[in-house]
Amino acid sequence: MSKRSIGLAVVATLAFGVSSVAAASATTSAPALPRVLTCAGKAVVKPASYVLSCADANIYFDAIHWTSWGATSAAASATFVQNMCTPTCAQGRFVKHPAALSLSSPRQTKYGRLFSAIHYSYTVSASSTLPLRPLSAVPTPSARPRCSPDPEVAAEHIIPPPPFSVRDIAVHRLAMPPSEPKGKGPSYKRLYSVRFYAVRANAVLPAGHTYTQFSYVSRQSTGAPWCFLKGGSGP
Repeated sequence: MSKRSIGLAVVATLAFGVSSVAAASATTSAPALPRVLTCAGKAVVKPASYVLSCADANIYFDAIHWTSWGATSAAASATFVQNMCTPTCAQGRFVKHPAALSLSSPRQTKYGRLFSAIHYSYTVSASSTLPLRPLSAVPTPSARPRCSPDPEVAAEHIIPPPPFSVRDIAVHRLAMPPSEPKGKGPSYKRLYSVRFYAVRANAVLPAGHTYTQFSYVSRQSTGAPWCFLKGGSGP
């Protein structure tokens, strides 16, 4: 089974989630060492888990095994957990991947000395990637029209333009949410999820990750082309 390594570097004042057991043990660790900040606002050492997205906890590390924790850096192996947010984040399935992470760049803050940068990578096996169309069958970003007789092609218009580059595109029709107006008379509207693997990044989406976007398409009459209407990271 083939594997590929996917890496992402983040530089920020980190917020990490931690279990109550880990928090209790952290308070007895060497106070001179840099710590990390939990989503609860506590500075701790060697947390057993931590959350990267405090707003929704859709991305976090679990089962962390720290191999080092020093004055300038720390390293560990862990399980990377991510909500795929399909069809929505509330209904999404969490996936897990083996990961490695390191902390660096300690800085003095009002919480004490904290690590401010995290670098991590995780490995995705071929079995967890999407069995989608061959790369040769996927149009280049510049070839994705806003309107098309095929609603799935119009839905792919949500994929960012060059220099952003993707492969492994999957488009699936979803049920319209009750809050979304469906239109009357000749108007038609559909909702699709568009999943793609980023080969080249842009200013917002890093490369090396699979993303899910939600795309609305509509047409004005039977037989008219479908056109991209709106979209985003949630329906």
